[in-house]
Amino acid sequence: YEVFGTDLFKKETNMSQFVGLLMETDRGDIGSIQSSFGTSGKFRVNFPAGTDIKEGDPLYLRFKRYANDPKKAIHQDGSLPRARPGSRVDVPIKKKKSKSKNGAAHGGLATGDGGTAKNDVIGSNGSNDKDVKIGEVDKLKGDVLPNGKHTMSIVSGLFSMADDINKHKGRRVVCTTTEEEGVVDGSFGKMGKCRCLFEDGISAEVGSQVKLLP
Repeated sequence: YEVFGTDLFKKETNMSQFVGLLMETDRGDIGSIQSSFGTSGKFRVNFPAGTDIKEGDPLYLRFKRYANDPKKAIHQDGSLPRARPGSRVDVPIKKKKSKSKNGAAHGGLATGDGGTAKNDVIGSNGSNDKDVKIGEVDKLKGDVLPNGKHTMSIVSGLFSMADDINKHKGRRVVCTTTEEEGVVDGSFGKMGKCRCLFEDGISAEVGSQVKLLP
C-alpha cells in the first residue's frame, strides 16, 4: 500500500534524514516514509496495514525536537502496525500522467505537522500467484442470524479500483479459515472493496482470508 505526496518538503531538502519516519492519516492509519520521488520534493509512504486515504486527504508528520538537544534529533511516538495479508492489486498503466493527477500537499515542518497528500498508487502485498485472487475480511455487516453469524462481509483485495465489480456479481467466494461460502453482491466504496453475502452466515474474524472462486 503506497501513497505519493508532495509540497511537504522543498525540492532541495535532503530526504535521507526523513526516511523511516512515521506518517499518519486522519483515520489513524500509520505508514513510514520510504524515499523521495523525483526531484520536486515528492515522497513515497508505505502503509503496511493498508489505508483508505483518498486524493486530497491530509497526511501528518508528527515529531518532537528538544530545545536543549544540540543535535536537534527528531523523536516520534508510536510504531508501524503489522503487515496485513492480501493479494496484490495491479494498478492500470497509464500512457501519460498529467500534472493535475499527481499528489499534492500543503503544510510544512515548522510545527512538526505535514500537510495533505494525494493518493497516486494503492496496492496490497501478498500472493504473487496471478491465477488466484485472495482478499481479506475488512468488516462484518448485515443481519445477525440465530446461529450468531453475520450475513454480509466487506472484503478487500479481490479487485482493483479499476475493476467493474458489478460484472462479478454472483461469483462464489470462500473463507479459507472457516470454509464458509458466499457470493459477491457488488462494490463497496471506490477502493476496490466488495460486499459478499453469506446465506448461512459468516463467522470468520476480521483479517481472515477470502478466496474468489472461478
